[in-house]
Amino acid sequence: MADAGADAGHRVGAGDLVTGVSDGVGANLAVAEVRVRLGALLRGVRAAVARRDGQLAGLPESGSPVSLSREHAAAMLDRVEDFAQRGRTYGPGVDLTPREQERIEHLDRAARARGELLPGRRLRAQGLGDPDLGVLLLVAAPALDPAFGTLYAYLNDVRSPACTVHLAVEVLASGLDSERTAAVSAGPYGVLRSSGWVHAWPVERSTSVLLAPADGVLELLLGAEVDVGLIGSQAATAAPPAPSRAGSAATVDRQLVEALAAGRLDVVGIWAPGDSGGRAVQAALAGLRSTVTVRDDWGTALQRAALEGAVCVARVPDDPAEAARAADLVALSSVPVVLWGESPLRSLSLMTRRRYAEVSLPANGFAQRRANWSEAFPVLSPEIVDDLAARFRLGSEEIAAVAGLHAAAQGWTHNGDRPEVNDLARLVSRRLSSKVAPSRTPTRGRDLLVLPPAELAQVLEVAAAARAWPRVADAWRLDRFGNPGVTALFAGEPGTGKTLAAEVIAAEVGLDLMEVDLSRVVSKWLGETEKHLDAVFREAEASNCVLFFDEADSLFGQRGEVSRGSDRYANLEVGYLLQRLERFEGVVILASNLRANLDSGFTRRFHHVVHFPRPAEAQRRQMWEIALGPPVRLGANVDLDVLTRLELTGAGIAAIVRGASLSAGGDTEDQAALDMADIVAAVRRQYQREARILPREQLGAYAGTS
Repeated sequence: MADAGADAGHRVGAGDLVTGVSDGVGANLAVAEVRVRLGALLRGVRAAVARRDGQLAGLPESGSPVSLSREHAAAMLDRVEDFAQRGRTYGPGVDLTPREQERIEHLDRAARARGELLPGRRLRAQGLGDPDLGVLLLVAAPALDPAFGTLYAYLNDVRSPACTVHLAVEVLASGLDSERTAAVSAGPYGVLRSSGWVHAWPVERSTSVLLAPADGVLELLLGAEVDVGLIGSQAATAAPPAPSRAGSAATVDRQLVEALAAGRLDVVGIWAPGDSGGRAVQAALAGLRSTVTVRDDWGTALQRAALEGAVCVARVPDDPAEAARAADLVALSSVPVVLWGESPLRSLSLMTRRRYAEVSLPANGFAQRRANWSEAFPVLSPEIVDDLAARFRLGSEEIAAVAGLHAAAQGWTHNGDRPEVNDLARLVSRRLSSKVAPSRTPTRGRDLLVLPPAELAQVLEVAAAARAWPRVADAWRLDRFGNPGVTALFAGEPGTGKTLAAEVIAAEVGLDLMEVDLSRVVSKWLGETEKHLDAVFREAEASNCVLFFDEADSLFGQRGEVSRGSDRYANLEVGYLLQRLERFEGVVILASNLRANLDSGFTRRFHHVVHFPRPAEAQRRQMWEIALGPPVRLGANVDLDVLTRLELTGAGIAAIVRGASLSAGGDTEDQAALDMADIVAAVRRQYQREARILPREQLGAYAGTS
């Protein structure tokens, strides 16, 4: 591709890219920069070709570097002897001349004036140095013009038109130091290959490897707006640690960091719940030295850290087998390493071969969350900060994500509204998909919950406790008694409002409600039920949801005597659940139709126990008024006094109104008013579903209505 204004069909040639750089600035500044840099590279290629001519001088015309003729063997002996006595013959190198440097600076100023960045500046921003830029351009040159491939084939022993490590050294090196730098940059542990900028593949029956640019590199060099960050993201990446911020994460003792920097320690483990260890690592390494982060290939990352004199930083894999293999590699290496994760990696080979130390950081408690919220949202009042820290158990990274969403929300509105901080915190909490239990945002509030005053106060007390407990526990150290969360038991007949009460609590606290589907949890296979339940609790903790078990007596039944093998495992399930319930840090609600069916070990672990009675006449009238209120259209003959006498639950009343509305044609445009006949017919159907006899005297004058 030539500069703008040239023929669209004109092929990019060596003459176009290397020569013809005028004093004016063309439209494609990226191509202009590539021309200047290729001009410097061409000096190195020209010198390498001249040295190659000298090496092949005197050989027969048909001779080749891999022929087995006597003349070729003698020439190679002379070449090896000369190398052993005087070392390699170097070329002039590829450093830019003052005029070339001035030209690139001129192009750079012109690009920035346009709001653009030259390829060289964009690549340096990704951590590539001058040697890396030289190797990358050398590798990409045959794609810019096949003439470079012809020259490479002449210089390569493998007769390939692609760049090799040997060719990179031949062209770029001007001395021993630059030879080593070029070999590292083009080698397997340099930033280009370990980060995916350059791909390599071996040549059959040869010790050489061929190098090719990754997808996107050629477009970048020609000025296309490719996403540079996605090109070099396939392996370990080098980046200085982010500077620490006050209150951003639990801190690591400075003496431990200084011991690592001074060489008194060479492996440090930082263990913390969730992802909070990542921020602690960044804070610990800030200002020490460069780092290499392990992505997939531990061996490559460790080698690269050794070459760069950097600290290797790695999160311990969750899989035990992978973690063990990683520990063996770290034990064999000699570079300083910082390991972090939720589960400690305590390998014997690691602890005996390396100077190892570790620190376990506390969980992201209320005080730390409050500091993080204050830092992220300094304009919020202390009361709001305390409330957010109490309700959302978010780590520093997650709170930073909330702040990022809030900043982005200032640039757009939905129906004239911007999302509040509470909504964004809920969004961050639900970033994981619900794999084991569905979660939803509560839509029903306390205005729909009809209970006797004492029971209603108890339900609202659960919501108040969920908001206040983290703050009170932190201030008075009540968490030392265990039970870090808030637990509640709702007992009562079906339809008395237990599920609605759980949704009301979630709405009052401002969290989502996770309803456990027991069909996904209970398994006939031994140990599977416990595994599924652990996944439920983990997901509820990670998602900051109110966890709700409906009909819990089927799962949390009483333990009994072991009379057969299955009884023993059933008791184990209940015992496991008792332990997991005590470790849960959020709000968990269990609903049971029969409280007596629950194991006694559960009932003593609940902070709140609420009995849901069948509604009395006063509550039933209130339920009918809510169910039949606007926008429901009522006929003149609807008698609430008669309906209130019917002994129904809230769920039964809701089912009756739904059925009567459908019978009255509620899905049509000319909806008729709901009259008493429709309601009485729905009442009869509801009593039949509940297998109950409807006393005719309760309907009075409407007993014969159909």
